[in-house]
Amino acid sequence: MSAPPIDVVERLERLAAQAPDRGVDPDALWTKGRRRQRVRTGVVAAALAVVALLGTTTTPLLVQRAEQVGPAGSDDRMILPDVVRQPGAWEPTFETLPTRLSAVGTGVRDGLWSSRNAWWGVAAATGESRFLDLPGAAVDVGGEPALSADGRRVAYWVTGEVDGVPIVAGQVGEDLEPVVGIAVLDLETGERQVWEVASDHGLSVNGAAWAGDVLWWSAGPVREDEESGAIIGTSELHMWDLSTGDRSEPGGGRPWLGQVGGAPGGFVEQRGDRQVTRVVGLGRPTTLRVTLPEATPEAAAIIEPTMSTDGSRIASLLMPDAGVFDGSPMAVLVGDASARRVEMGAVGDATAQAILGWRSPTDLVVAGLADVEEGRPQQVNRAWTLDVTTGERTPLVDFSGNTPQVAADAWTAEVVPAPGAPFAPDPRLVGLGLLVVALVVWRVLVRVRSRRGHP
Repeated sequence: MSAPPIDVVERLERLAAQAPDRGVDPDALWTKGRRRQRVRTGVVAAALAVVALLGTTTTPLLVQRAEQVGPAGSDDRMILPDVVRQPGAWEPTFETLPTRLSAVGTGVRDGLWSSRNAWWGVAAATGESRFLDLPGAAVDVGGEPALSADGRRVAYWVTGEVDGVPIVAGQVGEDLEPVVGIAVLDLETGERQVWEVASDHGLSVNGAAWAGDVLWWSAGPVREDEESGAIIGTSELHMWDLSTGDRSEPGGGRPWLGQVGGAPGGFVEQRGDRQVTRVVGLGRPTTLRVTLPEATPEAAAIIEPTMSTDGSRIASLLMPDAGVFDGSPMAVLVGDASARRVEMGAVGDATAQAILGWRSPTDLVVAGLADVEEGRPQQVNRAWTLDVTTGERTPLVDFSGNTPQVAADAWTAEVVPAPGAPFAPDPRLVGLGLLVVALVVWRVLVRVRSRRGHP
């Protein structure tokens, strides 16, 4: 039988030299060793947990510092990125709000334990997409903030205290955040003004739209019927002239402001299947009645009427059956808006699934809808310009994420390459990665230490 290797002999000799005297209790020694091992393991586990926690909690702060986007300053330009991008769930907010926005939209921000709805915007001077930190905002009521045509003012619903139990989107609960009014934030000056309406349970919101310096908004107190328990919402029209501070609640018709089309100095509101209303400033609304092409089915209706940048034309989509909307492309109609009665005609064989605005007096901005997961609503993913005089269609911008509301002036602005998305990883994955790395390093150190004869 051959002798053991020299290194093995040396190691055995070192172990023998470190062996305890015969007077030591082996059981007590074993217990002491196991205790030391448990303490060491606990310390290592705590250290690993601290490393993971630091990675998880500090990553958003580091990303925020590294990706700070300041205001546009004195830069008065407005651009439109060729990809209008919804920020990722872990991306930062604007450190300071830009002085103009090209677009605003609704997204989702993630937290360590939950996610929440949030508004985001596109800086008009840089094309950067970031989340918006709007004070007192009531985000979960549906729809985006109303952006003025020049992108300098943003109106949004605000939450606050009510005397009774809050009611939000048909839900009743003490922990809900009811809408109590609307705020207007002047991005250029930073001034914020709020118009609150008294209510016991909050407001049921309908929509808001700008006509020059005047904000039209529709909302009313919501209540719960004592007998049936049904939630009943009301809608009252409000007009707010931000140039003078005048506020009024006109009677008469109550426009549906949830979806309106653009018009020079105002907006277009659809009153019926074949009737539209153009609103400009504080002037008297002008009703336009449209005549559809011959052979149009009786059940057909126009949707999304929008006026050109010079007010000379009105465009809409033709829905073959007003009671059915299946997302299919629809014919694009255009008519001369110089008279009260507008004769609409098809733009060749052009079709679209949405009308977003006008880029010039002859270039209409139309859009197509993307295929999404089953059970989810379709959303716009690409916009083109359609020359209503020739029918020629040209790609304009793509949308990545939810479709935002684009300022009217932004549609006429220069389209530039979109800035790259910032590096904003999920901090939970960062923490997990650091934990794995630290665990591997610890195991390597333990292996090296054991090879050197240490316990």
